[in-house]
Amino acid sequence: MKVTATPPAWLSQLPPHLAERCRSVVPGAPVSTAEFVLYWMCTAVRADENPALDAACVLAASLQKPLLVYHALSETYPFASDRHHMFILQGARDVQRQLAARGLSYVFHLEQHGIRRDCLKLLADRACVVLTEDLPTAPARLFLQGLASRTTTPVVAVDTACVAPLLLQGKAYERAFQFRDATQRLYDERLRRPWPACTAQPQAVAWNSLELPFAPVDLQRASLPQLIADCRIDHSVGPVVDTPGGTAAGMERWQAFRQQGLKRYADRRNDPLLDGSSRMSAYLHYGMVSPLRIAREAAACGGAGAEKYVEELLIWRELAYGFCFYRPDHEQWSALPGWARRTLEQHAGDPRPHVYTWEQLARGATSEPLWNAAQQSLLVQGDLHNNVRMTWGKALLSWTETPQQALQLLIDLNHRYALDCREPAAYGGVLWCLGQRDRPCEPEQPVLGTVRPRPVREHARRLDVKAWRQITATTRCQPVP
Repeated sequence: MKVTATPPAWLSQLPPHLAERCRSVVPGAPVSTAEFVLYWMCTAVRADENPALDAACVLAASLQKPLLVYHALSETYPFASDRHHMFILQGARDVQRQLAARGLSYVFHLEQHGIRRDCLKLLADRACVVLTEDLPTAPARLFLQGLASRTTTPVVAVDTACVAPLLLQGKAYERAFQFRDATQRLYDERLRRPWPACTAQPQAVAWNSLELPFAPVDLQRASLPQLIADCRIDHSVGPVVDTPGGTAAGMERWQAFRQQGLKRYADRRNDPLLDGSSRMSAYLHYGMVSPLRIAREAAACGGAGAEKYVEELLIWRELAYGFCFYRPDHEQWSALPGWARRTLEQHAGDPRPHVYTWEQLARGATSEPLWNAAQQSLLVQGDLHNNVRMTWGKALLSWTETPQQALQLLIDLNHRYALDCREPAAYGGVLWCLGQRDRPCEPEQPVLGTVRPRPVREHARRLDVKAWRQITATTRCQPVP
């Protein structure tokens, strides 16, 4: 992937806070004779503090062209299921309403029944320029690369997910202290600076005057369960009822945590029985809430809890974003540091105490109650407490035939069931289980070698597993309307 911190000259008309986030994917200046500016919305499903939307509005207004926001949901992304579809559709319903209130044209395309016309290309070829988000993980990264190979229209990717823009991070960092030192100035300059309001108002256009290659879905009137039922996806993984998608639900959860949980976050975050985490990762992954706003509001609260939360949100989360951005191999064996690969490969032939099947692991049917409860949390609630995730992940090294298989199973189980699925921070957590962000730990042990151990039974002695299993078997808060 070609990465440059210098945007094309024609993007200099953008305000600096937007220009620093823009990367040219398909080169060229906007086609002045084309019909509209196209914002292809994927992973910043919000109207609030959305750099890609703001950049699209500014460009459309300067070109005196209408702005069309195109948002689509495919049947073919990996692990497509009722769970992921419902969360995305609920978010799309929110943003459709928000953009209508701003007088912006938004169309939603739901792929169903094998009707898979290349609508994105058809629209891109009619556009002056295409803007979209710069999420570095699949499938968004692959969809963007696919569009770039099929159109000559200029395409610009915009970082909507990080306070410290990815282009300015410069490279992939493996250790948090290195990343913290390298980005401190970027955070000092941006964390407490309010996000400038976008005043550009593009021309309005009625979608039914554009001769679209699909029939847009009115999500305000449609039955979301019925829409999902007609999709050819995995219907065995159901929605998480207490975590609905959308900006409204995400902000309601954030405000409740900010008022009730943030102050005690540093003391409670590591105990899964206390439910001291914000549970915001899914909303951040799909961009339904602005990480720029969350970081700014948390920092403004002050105190040890807020300070720790901001560190997790900025340093650890954005460390993972930068790693995935500059390391396209982030889901492959080569993404692990050399020492970790060597030690795990040297011990690949060690006897395993158990080798479980995918079905046993996916259903939480191992001999370890703590691990089963962790997997149940993914199955029922669509997330996993960070302190337990490390124990959950490291166990697979001893329960699979090879460390490479352990990595692939970790990715499979996380992406299939977790609502934050392909979030860069999720890759950071998975790789951390196998030695990423860490250093060799002596003494050397069977199977793990010098990868730091986290025995399931030792963790179980520090946790009331029966009480936690009861928590993971139920919803943890009332559903948000």
